[in-house]
Amino acid sequence: MMRNLDEITNKNPFKVPENYFEEVNRKIIASTAGAETKDRQKGLYRRLRPILAAAASVAVLILLSYAALKIFLPSGNTTRMPEISLQEFSDTYLNDIDVLSLEEAADPAAFYNKVPDVSNSEIIDYLILENIDINEIYELL
Repeated sequence: MMRNLDEITNKNPFKVPENYFEEVNRKIIASTAGAETKDRQKGLYRRLRPILAAAASVAVLILLSYAALKIFLPSGNTTRMPEISLQEFSDTYLNDIDVLSLEEAADPAAFYNKVPDVSNSEIIDYLILENIDINEIYELL
């Protein structure tokens, strides 16, 4: 049941005992004055607990990864490349490459853009160093 506002008085219903604040300080000092503070040293387990937790987490992660690999990857069914000699490889693969079709497919502009400017005298000097006859050089130029 609710009261009317007129029935409520402005009197504070809560009271503090006499000399409470003076006595509370004395009681606190008396109870803590005789007690010695003990520095509890942490045990070995308590100091190593974070490191052990991290190690356990890593171990669980490794075990789960290993189990997932064993479950999802096929075991023992590895495909092997046939063992062939270098001669067989060159005969079957390298000789089948058509050099002319590669040259035709290549963009000649891409090559010419990368060639530095070289003078005729530098070309002649290079060809002479490669033991090409001077008469053949003049015939080509």
